Amino acid sequence: MNPVTVNVIVGIASLLIGYLFGGIPTGVIIGKVFFHIDPRDEGSHNSGGTNVARTISKKVGILVIVLDMLKTLAAVLVVWAILRFTPLWDYMQWGVQVGYTTIGGAKVWYWLCGLGAAIGHCWPIYLRFKGGKAVSCYMGLNTLTSWIQFVLSGFTYLFAAKKSHYISLASMITSIVGTVVAWTIFVLKVTVPFNWDIFMWSFGFGAAEELFVTYGLEYAVANTIIAVLLILRHSANIQRLKNNTESRNPFEKDSK
Repeated sequence: MNPVTVNVIVGIASLLIGYLFGGIPTGVIIGKVFFHIDPRDEGSHNSGGTNVARTISKKVGILVIVLDMLKTLAAVLVVWAILRFTPLWDYMQWGVQVGYTTIGGAKVWYWLCGLGAAIGHCWPIYLRFKGGKAVSCYMGLNTLTSWIQFVLSGFTYLFAAKKSHYISLASMITSIVGTVVAWTIFVLKVTVPFNWDIFMWSFGFGAAEELFVTYGLEYAVANTIIAVLLILRHSANIQRLKNNTESRNPFEKDSK
C-alpha cells in the first residue's frame, strides 16, 4: 500500500482511538455505579472531576481527575504500541529536517490521538455528546509525557487555584502556561543544538524515531488547539467570573 495512504489512514484512526478513549465518562460511571448520582444533573452539569467533587465528594472528584488524565495517556500508548509493534511502523513517514529537529513523522499521530481524547472528553458519543471541559485531558497529555510540564503546570495550577479560589480560572491559566512552555521548547529545539527531549519522561534516551513522544511542532500545535478548546469550554465560567458569581474551588478545606 502507498505510504501516504497508510499515513492518512493511521492519522484518522489515531484521532478516532483518542476520541473513543477520551469519551469514556469516568465521572458518570463512578457516580451512577457507586453513588447512584449523575453529576450532570447537578452543579455545573458536566461530567468532569471538579463537578464530581461538588456533587459527590472531594476524594471521588480527585479520583475522576486522575482517571481522566490516565485515559488520555492510555489512548496515546495504544496508538504508539499499534504503530511500533506492527508492520505499520515500516510505512511511517519521518518528516523533514527543520533547524536542529525533524517536523512530522509517526509522533504526529500520538499528539493527534491526544487531541482526539480531549474532543471525546468534551463531546462523548457515550453520553450524547455532553461531557467535560478538557482540563484533565490537557493535564494528562502534558504532565504524563513531560516532567517539566508536570512541575510547571502542576505548580501553576495549584498556585492559581489557591490564590484565586477558582478551579476554572486556574485551569485556563495553566493551559496558557503549558502552551507557552511547549512553543518555547519547540523554538529552542529548532534553533539550539541540544537534546531538548530530556524534558520528557523518557529523558531523551534513545534514537529520535524510537522515542515514545518528543517535543516538537506537533506537540506545540496539539497543546495550542486543546488549550483553545479548554478556554472556549469555559466561556460560561468566564462570564460568571466577570459577574462574580462563579463557584469557588470545591477542593478547599472549607468546601464539601
